[in-house]
Amino acid sequence: MTGCTDYVSGNIRKKDAVISDSDVSSIDTSMDYRSEYDGAQGSAGSLSGRTLLISIYTDDAGTSWDESTEDDSEMIYDALDNLRISTEYLTQQAERYGASAEFIWDWELNPDLYYKAAFDESLVTEYGDKYEIQKNWIENNIDTRALRNKYLADNVIYLFFFNTDYSNQVNPWYLGYSCSPDYYVEFCNIYVRFDDVFVTKPPTYAHEMMHCFGAHDLYYANEFIPQEYVDHLGKTYSSDIMYTVYDSKDITNDFTDLDAYYVGLKDSCEEVEKWNLAISEHITDN
Repeated sequence: MTGCTDYVSGNIRKKDAVISDSDVSSIDTSMDYRSEYDGAQGSAGSLSGRTLLISIYTDDAGTSWDESTEDDSEMIYDALDNLRISTEYLTQQAERYGASAEFIWDWELNPDLYYKAAFDESLVTEYGDKYEIQKNWIENNIDTRALRNKYLADNVIYLFFFNTDYSNQVNPWYLGYSCSPDYYVEFCNIYVRFDDVFVTKPPTYAHEMMHCFGAHDLYYANEFIPQEYVDHLGKTYSSDIMYTVYDSKDITNDFTDLDAYYVGLKDSCEEVEKWNLAISEHITDN
């Protein structure tokens, strides 16, 4: 990967359809919206339906945001543009498999999708041991039920953004149902700079969000993916987005049948049996 970065300045306006307050004035937000997804695999199910992306700009013991500075303001708006690019990619991939995936993400157009949070402890950690702290903050500060009702959302993903500098050695990561059935609130920690040279780009955003829908990492052996398959991907120079992410503003990684299987767009995939891979969380009769 290279250290090249792009920035879209000024007011960012998107083509996404926006649901305004006037459109939802008749909806009773005291009642649960009955989506097609029943919540059985955490706050985000399959890569289909309407997904809310809630952005949380986070201060912790070692990092903070100052929107009044040019550098921080540029990074915040760069992150917003990364959401546009990554959600367009995921929408296009769902369409390839005959599914409709819509994302509501633009907090400029929908300010109730933008939050600020502050924590006394450091949340820039590799092991996800602060899940309960972040989950409790979400439950105490975000009226998710009202937002789901307002936007008629099937899925909800929370994105915590941390203003890390290049000295940070922790890569962005996800926690949710794929890690544990107890992790029903699914969120991604986006560390905006890491490993001395890298700025987190749209391919990483898409990779992390795919975890929320059930995709597994393919670049190391784990309880879902055996070493033999990891080795096979390396030997075949795989560009699967769950195996590698490119350091680019555009997303040119492959979205494979295996990815589609794990995010609920396919009922089967021949590689699962061939390589003894884990069954998708969406195959509920296994």
